[in-house]
Amino acid sequence: MPSTQKPTYPSLPSKLILMSTKSYFSTSHTISYLKTLLSPSSGIIPVRNPDILFGLIPDFLSIHPCVQILEEHAASQTTSTHSQSWPLHLGAQDCFWSNDYGAYTGEVVPPALKELGVTIVELGHAERRKLLAETDETAARKAAAVSALGMIPLVCIGEIEAPNLQGPMSAAVGNAMRQLIPQITSLLEAVPSEAPVVFAYEPVWAIGAADPAGVDFVGPVVQAIREVVKGFEAKKGRTGQTRIVYGGSAGPGLWSGQTNGGNPLGSWVDGMFLGRFAHKIDGVKKVVDEVVESMTVS
Repeated sequence: MPSTQKPTYPSLPSKLILMSTKSYFSTSHTISYLKTLLSPSSGIIPVRNPDILFGLIPDFLSIHPCVQILEEHAASQTTSTHSQSWPLHLGAQDCFWSNDYGAYTGEVVPPALKELGVTIVELGHAERRKLLAETDETAARKAAAVSALGMIPLVCIGEIEAPNLQGPMSAAVGNAMRQLIPQITSLLEAVPSEAPVVFAYEPVWAIGAADPAGVDFVGPVVQAIREVVKGFEAKKGRTGQTRIVYGGSAGPGLWSGQTNGGNPLGSWVDGMFLGRFAHKIDGVKKVVDEVVESMTVS
């Protein structure tokens, strides 16, 4: 039976770097990948700023062995800034919407993830919407279940059609927001007002593309998303923290502006949600270094 005790919510730092392996890795590959991340030779762990949340979101089969690796790593360390003595947060790529253990064949319920030490649950990804007919409603129900246990819902939002950037930017942003607003508000309606939420803005047309969406477009869309959240807070009394990260072919150089004409994405968003560009450890390190450096300069 689910606990009736009010959950304790984690405080979200100012910056987040999250990585999903999707279903690209075998379990053995994921284990090797995590061990390399944790190795001192990678130069990544520990992340050199306590105001950065660093998280790995593997496939379901790999979560338990990742837990074992993280516990062994923590036991070998004398100090740690992670609330569970782990050097990074562990996530899951989905969950079921019930907080009861029960007859949900093939599904993974949130309390099972919570027991393992998962702190972040990714929901509503465009691929699951396309392949498995998931909707705003199912994402909201799952987010409510995740929040009820004190975990953080990482909710993917994004518009389907690529923008027409030949016309006014305001029109392009407005077209995107007509699709995004229902995704945002339905989610915020579902979770407790004090629960933290992370929105991963991933334009569907940019997922898997050779290049990310242009920052000249992403920036104003993210600002519009923030205005929607602020409006919801003012009308509904929401007090929980909300962070916005960018996904959709996100990789090295985007945060700092090195790959997009000097317009840094880091000026607009709270973090990065990395997919295939994080498959190489050196790509992860480059992104971590960019984020750390930007916080040092600011």
